[in-house]
Parts: sequence; C-alpha cells; structure tokens
Amino acid sequence: MNFGPRFNRFAHMAFFLAIAMLTYGSFQDVALAGGVVIQTPVGLQGSDQFRIIFVTPGTIQATSSDINTYNNFVNSQAAGATYNGVAVHWSAIVSTDTTNARDNIGLTSSGIYMANGTEVASSAKAAPGGLWWGNPLMADPVQDLTGNTYSGNIWTGTCGIGVEYVTTAQPDGTNTKVLVSWGAGNTTNVTVNGTNYSNQVEVGNIGGGGYSWVSTGNVTLNTTPLHIYAISDVLTVVPEPSSFLISGLGICMVGLAQKFRKRNGISPTER
Repeated sequence: MNFGPRFNRFAHMAFFLAIAMLTYGSFQDVALAGGVVIQTPVGLQGSDQFRIIFVTPGTIQATSSDINTYNNFVNSQAAGATYNGVAVHWSAIVSTDTTNARDNIGLTSSGIYMANGTEVASSAKAAPGGLWWGNPLMADPVQDLTGNTYSGNIWTGTCGIGVEYVTTAQPDGTNTKVLVSWGAGNTTNVTVNGTNYSNQVEVGNIGGGGYSWVSTGNVTLNTTPLHIYAISDVLTVVPEPSSFLISGLGICMVGLAQKFRKRNGISPTER
C-alpha cells in the first residue's frame, strides 16, 4: 500500500506544530523581557498560592501620610516584574495615620517567599509562623528582586503586629501622658526628657529577627531617605507554558497518528 503522501502530510503537520511551540516560546521571552520574571518557589505545584516580599533598591522619604504614595513607589521599584507573563501588583508594608500595614497588604494565608525562593513566613497573619508573629525567618538576608541584599533601618511606621506604632509619652512641663503615633507622614512635635521628637517615624531593621524586622522601637526624621518592604498580591502556581505546549503537541500527534492509521487500514499492532 502506498501511503507516502498521507504520511508526509502528517509529518508536515507535526513539524508546523513544533515550530508553533518554539515560536510561542520566543514570543513569551519577548513579552517578559525588560523585567524580572518571578519563579515558582521550589516545592509548590499547581493551584498552590504564594506571595513574594522584597526590599526596594531605591529609597524614599516618609513625609507623606497617603498610603498610595508608598504603594506607587514599590510598584515602580518592581520595574514591571511578572509571573506567568502577567504584571505583578505590589503593596508597601507601611503604616500611616489612616492605614495599617496589615490592612494595606491583606491578612492572607498563603506562604511568603523572597524572589530567590527562600520562605519568609507561612502567612501574612498574626499566627504562629506568620508575618505578624515575631518572625525569625526575616533574620535571613532580605533581597530586592534581583538578589541584592540590604541592611540598616527601613521605613515601616509599624509595630510588630502590623498596625501603626503608637506609644504614650509625657511631654516636658506637663503632668499628663499623651498618645503619640509614629506612622509614615507623622508631623507630631513633642519634647520628652529634653529630647524633641518632631516629624519622626518608626523604623524596622532590615532582616532583623523577632519583631525588629518591622519595629525597633526607634524613630527617625521622616525626611531621611530609606528603603521600604514590598509584598506581592497572592499568586497562584501555574504550569510552565512549555508544559502546556509539549502536552498539546503530544496529544495532537497521537490524534493525527490514529487518524492516519484508520484511514490507511493499519491496526494498532501492525508494524
């Protein structure tokens, strides 16, 4: 039986499918060029969820009380980072007088990782292993999205449980204690024990253990340029595009082979 032409058609179709797969991969590379591509942390698989945390490579003053100032800043610092070909949205781990850090980022239950795959916390909750539970994993070097590490103070305006840092103080010359807040944008002016605290904001220690990663109990003049933490929205693990393509190509080739055999009267066991 002469089935050369039909076999050639089958071979041509398989060839074009392979070319389509390679071309799609090239388009993906082009689409993702120019920004960091977030990788799925090792051990996670389809439908698992996770978040990415990083330190901004750039610095900012903490003079604004508008949380959007800091959210916009961290998104600009991410420079178009993507996951599965989609731009990732980021939130600042910062508290102001009107917005607490934990509300700004959301109390989610998915694990939190650095871009290098190191797990930082089991959730963004005030629960054992969570971000707001005195987290020792933050003692690891904390990186930006390209792997650079940082140290020193970082703007947070936040206490260890994720809300604006507030304390009581008795201003000099008075007999009454007052509440003083140290969130971003703070303009409080108070003198205690001869020291004037004007426009001061709470800072954390980058990579500090316990609660110190976000709250050292110290304040700094809000015009000082410092880094801030950023955290992604919840991301859902998806198979790599190549997995879909290879599977699809395999299915198409099997289907074409079966169709070829049927049309030419070849049984599954025929050689």
